Amino acid sequence: MKEEFEHMLTRLWQDHRGKTLGFGIGMLLGTAVLIFGFWHTFFVICCGLIGLFIGCQLDNGEDAVERVREKAWQLFERFQR
Repeated sequence: MKEEFEHMLTRLWQDHRGKTLGFGIGMLLGTAVLIFGFWHTFFVICCGLIGLFIGCQLDNGEDAVERVREKAWQLFERFQR
């Protein structure tokens, strides 16, 4: 039984990687919203995306702090209008 389940998961991952990943992420987000609420989940996702952005900047050898400042200022100016 366990081997059949592992084989099924392996086949799903190989044949339908995007669908499987999308389903898994959707289930995780849905569960997080049900447990923690929408705004808490949204905040955690935003923090993760900011961390991803800074990490990509550091990997590329760019000045991450200055880049975040620029993006934050652009966002601030957009809301000022």
